[in-house]
Amino acid sequence: MAIKTKRFIASRKSCSCSMPGVWRAVAYCEGVVVIFHSPRACAHVARSMDINAQYRAYAEGRREQEGTVPLLSSQLEEKHSIFGGAERLEACLDYALQEYKPQCLVIANSCVAGVIGDDVEAVARKKEAQYGVPVLQLDCCGFLDGEYYQGYYGMSELLIKRFFKPAPKEVGSVLLLGDNGGPWGHYATEVTRLLQALQVKVIGQFPGYMPFKALPRATSAQAMIILGGRGQSHEGLSKIASLLKEGFGMPYLDQYPVGWQRTQAWIVAAGKLLQREKLAAKALLQEKQHFDAALAKYLPVTKGKRVVLCIGRLLKYFHPESVLETIRLLQMDLTGIILLDAYDKAEREKMLQALAPAVQTQIYSAAAGEPLLEAADLVLTTHELQNESIKQIFLPMLPKVGTTGELEFMELIYRRLASRIKGGLSYV
Repeated sequence: MAIKTKRFIASRKSCSCSMPGVWRAVAYCEGVVVIFHSPRACAHVARSMDINAQYRAYAEGRREQEGTVPLLSSQLEEKHSIFGGAERLEACLDYALQEYKPQCLVIANSCVAGVIGDDVEAVARKKEAQYGVPVLQLDCCGFLDGEYYQGYYGMSELLIKRFFKPAPKEVGSVLLLGDNGGPWGHYATEVTRLLQALQVKVIGQFPGYMPFKALPRATSAQAMIILGGRGQSHEGLSKIASLLKEGFGMPYLDQYPVGWQRTQAWIVAAGKLLQREKLAAKALLQEKQHFDAALAKYLPVTKGKRVVLCIGRLLKYFHPESVLETIRLLQMDLTGIILLDAYDKAEREKMLQALAPAVQTQIYSAAAGEPLLEAADLVLTTHELQNESIKQIFLPMLPKVGTTGELEFMELIYRRLASRIKGGLSYV
């Protein structure tokens, strides 16, 4: 009998709307107003994203995020699918410009606007000339011919081309590239903490979190730090970084500090990039001392404990090396790795090749590996298992980074093993 999971995520390409992507690219850019050329309900999607982000912040004990910029909808109706919605959009732009007096307007087009065939570009040019305020729009329409990242990175590139200007470099400063929960999120706060040890300050986070007036001076940063990950989001950020490097001479650090080894490498690389090698060496020593002290606390509980790793995500989104490193550092006994029934032949082979040089442990199918679960002290899994009698830790799609992220992961493992509760699921 095979292992049963609650759900699978095995998509190879995202299928989403471009409008929330456009929105997130400017959502916290003070001075901007966003208009969805869409039915009223489409704006609810962006609103839901912001509410969910606030809930995540509360759940993680972080402070409340700042308010977003105004978001309006042209409120297309059924009749506009016949007669067109350009006049409706013009009226909405007039209202936004007169009511909010923005420094920039951004239009995100919906599927409906694309099907109707409204000349949104002509409307944008007309209003920009009339009011003397930049009006930006992308040639992608909701689900029709785009997706989230096309909207997000398309608007980012448009902002760079329109508003970024050459500026004298400010030594000891960096520009963060990417979202990952914004300046309030774990990724940005951990990177900022590590950079402070190098006496480097963050002048902004792009796209999405710099006031409109501050965009031209973003190029004054000595370097850029990509808040990357894996998959499509990382590819887009790398493209943005390359665009800024070529256009404004801004070098960048493109490393993902997940796990202890990668975090140490990141600190060394950041020191080299910013010509702060001595400070980086000092910071690395301090991080090691902090890490070793925490590890000494965990080992009496974790050493020798039996752990099983269940993997069901594609290699594009989940690389197992950082989890395997954590298991080794905690001196746990990896009794087996189970590949869940989420792979076709080619994807399964990719994961096997990634695991081969990293472990000597036997790799099982979902059917063959089920007996391992009951004997394990802990199961680390990319998918929630239906068997509630075993102790599980769910491995997130976006793992926490840096020393803090690694120690939080270890702390959770330590607490789960020390707990007398037999089963249950915990989230990193």
